[in-house]
Amino acid sequence: MSIMSGASLSPPMTGCEAADRLIRRARRSFDDIVAAKERAQADVEAIANEMSAMVAAKGGVWQLTDTEGEIMVNAGGVVFPVSRRALLMPFMKRRYISVLLMHHAGGLPKDPDGHLYLETSSAYFEAFWDELTLYQTGRTDTVTLPASKASDPLYNDYHALFMSEISCYSAPQQTSAAATAAPMEVDGHTPDTQPADTSDEMQQHIRECEEALRAHGAAMVGLRAVRDDIQRFLTAMEPFFASRHAEDNAILSLTIHSRKVSIMRKSLERLGHNHPLLTRFSTTPPCFADRSVRQTPTKCFMAAVEFARCIATMPTERLIRPPLVEEGDKRHFVEDIEMYGLKYQPLCNGVTSGDFVIETAEEWGKVIDMTGKHSPTATLIYKSSRDTLSYASLFNKVVGKGGLLFAIKQGDTHRFGCFIDGEIEPPADPTETNQYRAPVVFFSLSGAYETPTKIELPEERQWVEVAGTQGAVEDPKWLPLANVAIARGYLCLGFAMPGPAADLSRCCQWIEEQQLPAEGYRGNRRWMASTDIDSLDYNGAVVGSLGSSFVFTCRELEVWHITAGTSC
Repeated sequence: MSIMSGASLSPPMTGCEAADRLIRRARRSFDDIVAAKERAQADVEAIANEMSAMVAAKGGVWQLTDTEGEIMVNAGGVVFPVSRRALLMPFMKRRYISVLLMHHAGGLPKDPDGHLYLETSSAYFEAFWDELTLYQTGRTDTVTLPASKASDPLYNDYHALFMSEISCYSAPQQTSAAATAAPMEVDGHTPDTQPADTSDEMQQHIRECEEALRAHGAAMVGLRAVRDDIQRFLTAMEPFFASRHAEDNAILSLTIHSRKVSIMRKSLERLGHNHPLLTRFSTTPPCFADRSVRQTPTKCFMAAVEFARCIATMPTERLIRPPLVEEGDKRHFVEDIEMYGLKYQPLCNGVTSGDFVIETAEEWGKVIDMTGKHSPTATLIYKSSRDTLSYASLFNKVVGKGGLLFAIKQGDTHRFGCFIDGEIEPPADPTETNQYRAPVVFFSLSGAYETPTKIELPEERQWVEVAGTQGAVEDPKWLPLANVAIARGYLCLGFAMPGPAADLSRCCQWIEEQQLPAEGYRGNRRWMASTDIDSLDYNGAVVGSLGSSFVFTCRELEVWHITAGTSC
């Protein structure tokens, strides 16, 4: 019988005081094992119940009963017949959009005709639907946006969101190797370090316990990962689910030059209870008597509505860029979008201040191009005016995330930064530093250059050095210098001599003149001898700066997590 079987055994007493004392101790240890087993079982049941409740609350089902035919989806006012079989094909079955439509149809709102309503752009959904059709018929092996659409944030933002993956609805969660490989420590001993005089029988019992504990630990790691995966999915999809309040689920529609456009009341409510767009769509006072829009061009009104829809549905702290418009149409579009209570500027849900280092949609488009990422999304993970300038604050928010865009504002005139195509990798010892290779590019937005300019660096500068929270990046003479040094000192955060500085606002930035694009550069130049700032791994030459000075105090520091869109 296994020692973990849970059977209630009461060994008889022998009459020998020493033996009986050990018997009682053994019995108590067995009782402890049984109690631990019961607590572990309760933990499993609690997580299982939590997952079931989360899914059921959003009309979800684990097992599908209907996998053929079509789902009629009203996407922003246009109805599309979506193939269930296509959504369940290998490339698609784990995508958020497939799980939402197949497993959570019961939690989505419905239009007056009973079709599922999806709060998304009909233009985007049509592009997605066309690509899904090509995939289903075997003409492509992926579902991706055409290049012309992928560059438009109103297409790319939805696609990046809907094409995220979740595995637990469609396939077993893989247990991490770390969870199964590490030996379980029991009373200070691992399986290989048990006392030498332990009997074979006792070692067998111990091995059974350890194997059971390892299996339980691995299962719990996987179970919690599944729960967290479901929670991320449901949180991201929350704006698309039906609300508990029926009035919020109302689908409001207008006709714009014979074209119908729909949006949910709750989406417009997120803009404000008296927002001009809500008034324009509303069917109850205050509202317009005329249900048709005639004095605004179709493309301008539709773009304004889609921008508002993005604001309502995109995840917190995700950068939302206004729609692309033709240069000649921009003035009219800006007039119309402002008439409807919106601003033609990037914004982030959940970020109270709209004052970003990268100020305009055009600047964002150029900076995104500089990263070289395909249809990326940008999420604000650190902002000094919100999160403080302490190194610990930045450290906790950026470690473990790959694709980091650092944006710096110095005074009112100079804006610049860099992109690290990799992670901030801290040292194992918080008092030490870690130096490693990572692709780095710099950019200037204003001050040193009049227009957004990319500065590419040679291979020998593709390095990042990160101090632990109790350490400091050092110069070649082992003097403490900064918290973070990028591109072998081209940008130092928390810079001082000796350093690090009291906070991250004190910075040093410089680049050798030969690496700065000559055209348009109007920044500082100076001869920097190795003895000037020998801590910067430098032998002496003419250098320039993207700031107004080489050492400065920044006004704002932001870090954006740049996530490449699906390359499918």
